[in-house]
Amino acid sequence: MEDGYQSGGDIRCACCGRRGGEIDASGAREWLRQDVMLGLGVCCHCPEWLEAWDRGHREVNLGQSAGADGVAPAATAMKLEELVQRARLPSLSSVLMEVYELLSDDRVGADRIALLLESDAGLAARTLRLANSAYYGAQRKIPTVKEALVLIGPADLWWLLFTTEVRTLFYGIDQRLMDMEKFWRHSLMVAAAGRVLSQRSGIGEPRQSFVAGLLHDLGKLLLLQHCPIEYGAVLEKAAQGEPLLDVEVDAFGFTHADVGARLLERWQLPPQLVVLVQSHHLAVDPLDATALVASADRLAHRIDEQDETISDAEESIAEESLLLFQRLVNLVRE
Repeated sequence: MEDGYQSGGDIRCACCGRRGGEIDASGAREWLRQDVMLGLGVCCHCPEWLEAWDRGHREVNLGQSAGADGVAPAATAMKLEELVQRARLPSLSSVLMEVYELLSDDRVGADRIALLLESDAGLAARTLRLANSAYYGAQRKIPTVKEALVLIGPADLWWLLFTTEVRTLFYGIDQRLMDMEKFWRHSLMVAAAGRVLSQRSGIGEPRQSFVAGLLHDLGKLLLLQHCPIEYGAVLEKAAQGEPLLDVEVDAFGFTHADVGARLLERWQLPPQLVVLVQSHHLAVDPLDATALVASADRLAHRIDEQDETISDAEESIAEESLLLFQRLVNLVRE
């Protein structure tokens, strides 16, 4: 990557969309940064984007074309589909998705699931590492994937493996924009609360509620990954009290729930999970299958805030959710 002046007619500003011939810097440096291989740079009109570029972000505005005045359209012109198409897929999604489908079939035993996991050396190794971790405290070394599967439990093993895959996709997000430890803890709390709510109410499917809770805010991470400055400004406004969804729609034309749902569709996760993620900001009264994650999300926030208005019935659910959450946190730490 070069730093400095170059006419660069084939270079496009990743921020405003101008090309070299459109900048007219009047003798000033046209390019503050440029990557000739990618054909992208930061032009002299966009110094505020240098920090994002130097952190490794390139298509910050998702390649929007410049308008007649040489300036890219506002962020509201950003296309949801274009954003999601830039998302990477979990590298082992085909195996993990097949295992996920098998989990809903009571006729499928551990043998078949273990065989699938063994078809991928990485998954098999991680499964055995989990089973032989200090958390499980086995009296002897667990030598086979099938024994590990029985020890951990198919559903818990699946979410542990899948969470590891998903977390690696969003590694490197600036901690100044998002406290990732806090993000994943909240996601896990929503997952735990969703499972407990589903089990207690008999509504929905506990496994799906758990996974949807775990993934419900992934849209935020994708937005931070591809447009950190714009979405960072959205989060800052929300932190000051403005409704997050309203600010997102004003800035992008869609919400993080829309992004997350479309992302899960692209990953070919079951439609029920997509609906739960899409609707996680819906009203929760009366509670129904599509509002389980929304209810779990609200309960998780109230637990975190130590809300004293939690009713006796909610307190029981909250206590059970916290116990499950702590057990899962211990698993994640292994």
